Order: sequence, then C-alpha cells, then structure tokens
Amino acid sequence: MKPSRLILPHTLHRAIVAHARAEYPNEACGLLRGRNDRALDILPARNVAADPRRDYQVDAQNLLRALRWEDRGDELIAIYHSHPSSPAYPSAVDAANAFYPDSVYLILSLQRPDAPELRGFYLRPEALFQGETAAVFLRDIPFEQVRPGLWAFHLASDAALPVLEPLPLSAGIAFYLLFDENSGRQPPPVRLISVLPVALTIQL
Repeated sequence: MKPSRLILPHTLHRAIVAHARAEYPNEACGLLRGRNDRALDILPARNVAADPRRDYQVDAQNLLRALRWEDRGDELIAIYHSHPSSPAYPSAVDAANAFYPDSVYLILSLQRPDAPELRGFYLRPEALFQGETAAVFLRDIPFEQVRPGLWAFHLASDAALPVLEPLPLSAGIAFYLLFDENSGRQPPPVRLISVLPVALTIQL
C-alpha cells in the first residue's frame, strides 16, 4: 500500500497553479517526479484531449519521459490536472481515465480564481463486475450519462452503501461505478473505482 500522504514543496505548488492559470479555460495537466512520499520535480505536459475544456490527456512524449524516472530510483509520484470551474474532486471521467493506481491524482480547482484549491486522491480499481452481476447493477443503480457512452454512479464517503452484492468496499469510502455502453459486450462490464483522499502537505 502506498503512503496516504504527499509532501509537495511550495515551489511545485506555485508551478502547478501558474500552469493552470496559463491554460485557463482549458484543463492543464502534468506529472510529478518523486520518491517515497515526497514530490521532487514537475513536468508540465500538453493536454491532448479532444475537448481540453472538459477533460485532460497527458501527451505520450511526457509519459515516456516519466517512465524513465524509475531508472534513477524515482517514480511517477503524482499526476496533476486542473478543474477550471468545478471543485477539486475527481469527476467520473477522471476516475474512468485513471490508469496509474499507485500515483496520486492532484486536482487544482480554479472555481475561485483568487483562492485555488489543491487536493490529492488515489483512484484505484477495486473490482470488475461482468455478466449477471453487471446486469443487476445496470438494472438497480441510477447511473447517469457523463460523456457520450460513459455512464457513472457516485457514492460519497458519508452515504449508505447500496444493498447490492458483491460490493467489496466498507462504508466510509467514496467510489464510482462506471460502464461504457460502447464496450461491445452485453451487458457492458461495470468497474468499481475507489476515491481515497491523500493528506497533502505543502512544505515551505
């Protein structure tokens, strides 16, 4: 289990804020190099998403650079992106596109431009439901369409767990249930992604 905290030098925090403001109204994104629970360096990236105002995708060149950090004993400790007009909390699309479960996902909200808010999370795949179980979920859970073809259900950490089995999470943990109606499978598989807050320390 990775540490549930991240130490971020204030210089890197300022760089993330500056990058987000420079890219506004698009979402900014980038990568952080580090080791253990401490970020050491920032790698701003290009957002190559089809709709950068509503989504982000780190360009492949910078992802390849991040993979080489391991040769020096470092790691891709965090991935950051901005929310130009929404809170610092992972969206369903963020959860659907979270492919690095051991990296912290940092979200900088510019909803209040004079007071940017930065929060960190682990977005971890916990289960994949298929066949009859997926069909029950699709029937009994009030999914909402969040992008063309992508449907999601969010349960806050303080909400009661739905009476559905099997859901391998305890009460007090937020999560998304997600499915892609264009998966080519019927019923489409349902993914369970947990949303785990990370204690973020901005170090002077």
